[in-house]
Amino acid sequence: MNYSLLKIVSSSIISIFLLGFFTQTAAASSVIRTGEAISIGSDQLIEGDFYSAAGKLNISGEVAEDALGIAGQVAVNGSVGADATLFGGTVNVYGSIGDDLRVVAGEVTIAEPVMGDVMVIGGIVNILPTASIGGDLILLAGQTVVEGSVGGDILGRSEDIRIDSQVAGNVDVTVLTLTLGEKANVEGSVSYTSRTIATQALNATIGGELVRNDPVLPENEVTLATAFLPILVLLFSVLAWFLVSRHTLVMMTQRALQKSVRQLLLGFAMLILAPFAIVILSASMIGLLVGLVLFFAFGLLFVAGLIGTPAVIGQLMMKVFNQPTTQISLITLLVGVVGVSALTLLPVVGPLALGIFFILSFGALVDMVLRPKTSKKAD
Repeated sequence: MNYSLLKIVSSSIISIFLLGFFTQTAAASSVIRTGEAISIGSDQLIEGDFYSAAGKLNISGEVAEDALGIAGQVAVNGSVGADATLFGGTVNVYGSIGDDLRVVAGEVTIAEPVMGDVMVIGGIVNILPTASIGGDLILLAGQTVVEGSVGGDILGRSEDIRIDSQVAGNVDVTVLTLTLGEKANVEGSVSYTSRTIATQALNATIGGELVRNDPVLPENEVTLATAFLPILVLLFSVLAWFLVSRHTLVMMTQRALQKSVRQLLLGFAMLILAPFAIVILSASMIGLLVGLVLFFAFGLLFVAGLIGTPAVIGQLMMKVFNQPTTQISLITLLVGVVGVSALTLLPVVGPLALGIFFILSFGALVDMVLRPKTSKKAD
């Protein structure tokens, strides 16, 4: 089950990093769009890949290759020829997907065929009867209803799952409640981890065994809310900085990426020397007030460095995407937060890379404090 969860998160989040990385070699027909409302009309064809960050995204036409969309509301009414990766508050897929579908959203509805795997992180997930999934259905969700056929396995976690369709493979899930409806026909086995017994309708059929496993250490289970709370906090914080003082955020990222060696050395030195100086000053009455000021200043810069790390990562990734710019945009911050999320999943290398990016951000902020005139010239 742990492998299933890792596959959900890594496939849904790291895929954005991989898709973005390869845009530098994408064909000229690929399209990148940002804005408040982005729409691809029913008569439009995008011959390559499609990348978008918007308030609302509507794909009614055809995307021949991959599609990557980040928006408050996402609607796919047309077709995507290859993989589709969608992030949004609400994601409605009323068009066909030629390969894998990856979704992170509060509410997800899938109503048409998906030829590959479907990986969903969501609050409410509805697979309608008109939908069909060629591969596996992998879940990390609150409530899930599966009424469309699944050509592979159903894996993952969901508080409540109702299966009322054909499942060609096995079912292996962790749930609070599992219901097999009248139309449920599982050709393989059903293995579920739950405190309660599954509800099975009279006409529901299972080709293999029905096995219930007791939960292990349920108090330590990570819920959807707790898993994504740090990411949401980070996203909200960097967006707040962007809205309040975009000027300083741009300067910080410029400093971090243009003079990286200097910022790394400065940030590393301050992380070591500043706490030592605070302790020495606070130990005497004479230096107590200075120590307190230094303590709060160090804490403020430390937190600001954490918040600014996604901006630095996002700006670097945009350069990798062949989108060089000195300005910070909404899509830069979203890509940066996704990059942070992806790095947290990588053992050893991920934390090391995050540490380096944080030191870069922290060092750039310290440099801005020490040399404010240079900051103004750079701007």
